[in-house]
Amino acid sequence: MTPVSLEAFLHEHRITFPVGVDSAQPGSDTPITMERCGLRGTPSLLVIDRSGRLRANVLSETNELTVGALLARLLDEGAPQTP
Repeated sequence: MTPVSLEAFLHEHRITFPVGVDSAQPGSDTPITMERCGLRGTPSLLVIDRSGRLRANVLSETNELTVGALLARLLDEGAPQTP
């Protein structure tokens, strides 16, 4: 996404929080983080649990209630057990 496209997207979706822009590896058009996390486009949502495991990778706008329910389930799981 170009800076102009990003600006339009942020305005259209009323996003007011800070947004970072990732850079691509030399010789590639795909941003580094997007490639490493298996992201397929914008908007994307990644949810990582307390153990560092990827629990959700969603491409599209996501309903707030759905995200809230997922986060509540993860919070109910509690902290990971250490040996």
